[in-house]
Amino acid sequence: MINSVGRLLLAGLLLAPISAFAADRANVQFCWAMGKFDHTIYFAEVENREDRQASFDALLEISGIDHNAVNCTTSDQATHVVTRARLMKDWRDSEFEIVNTTFLSDLDY
Repeated sequence: MINSVGRLLLAGLLLAPISAFAADRANVQFCWAMGKFDHTIYFAEVENREDRQASFDALLEISGIDHNAVNCTTSDQATHVVTRARLMKDWRDSEFEIVNTTFLSDLDY
């Protein structure tokens, strides 16, 4: 019995640094879609969660927003920051209305 507990503690100690390293390498999913009949970009982003593309698409459908295909990228935090900044600049320069739906798209329907 004590031997089993000792093995469990040893395994936990060995895996803890790996878990901490994985937590430091956050993945961010960034999804967006353009409205079909308006000049609006709808986007959402979520960190360290399962794939939310279907949830984001469902939010747009439930909201009655006619939209083109949903696009999503998943990347590390540093890449996400650069990608997001570039897309936001492109969208603003194109005079698109930009709507952050992150809070709403994270709800489970």
